[in-house]
Amino acid sequence: MKDLRLEKKFVLGKNKEFFLKKFLLNNFFKKLYPSRKINSIYLDTLDYNFMKDNIDGISDRKKIRFRWYNNDTKNIFFEIKNKKNFVVLKTIHKIKKIKEKNFIDELKHHLKFSKINNHNYKFVLKVSYDRSYWISPDKKFRATIDTKINATAINNKKKTIFLPDTILEFKFLPNYELSFRNFINSKSNLLRVQKYSKYVRSFIALEDGGRFN
Repeated sequence: MKDLRLEKKFVLGKNKEFFLKKFLLNNFFKKLYPSRKINSIYLDTLDYNFMKDNIDGISDRKKIRFRWYNNDTKNIFFEIKNKKNFVVLKTIHKIKKIKEKNFIDELKHHLKFSKINNHNYKFVLKVSYDRSYWISPDKKFRATIDTKINATAINNKKKTIFLPDTILEFKFLPNYELSFRNFINSKSNLLRVQKYSKYVRSFIALEDGGRFN
């Protein structure tokens, strides 16, 4: 499955979920479906090129991860996310059932036989967070609010770091970009589009805390 869209993020501090929900409700957004916990394991090249490209502001960059929802490890998805500026093309493949006892080893086995194995990718870290889902009255814009972001290094799971961020993200088709710009400019002078990567923020926090040692 492939999904082409634009993504725009707005990052606020801790405990801003109520403010963002109120903003969406005041603009007649409705819950799209129940909230759930997102779990992602991020991969990178041996030289961390994906992370470096993001930090350096390279417009054309990639992200690779395994993802599942809540505690449902029977349904895991392998995602390749190619991003050029704000335009995102995400390719998703559902993988076979994973045995929890050898969870990481089985994911590595899947990667070994995938079509993208032209690099020696390494498993870097796991990120989890709570996400709520919203949609605009005209169905043009989907929105998500992410809270309670936490991360652990794959090679050092003893300690978890927490990111004090609340993230509002809008996703929409490229032809709705002008409509979105008009919407956000007319509705709020407090929200500003920001670059934000949970993977990069988590990596830096874990590295600063010596969690990769």
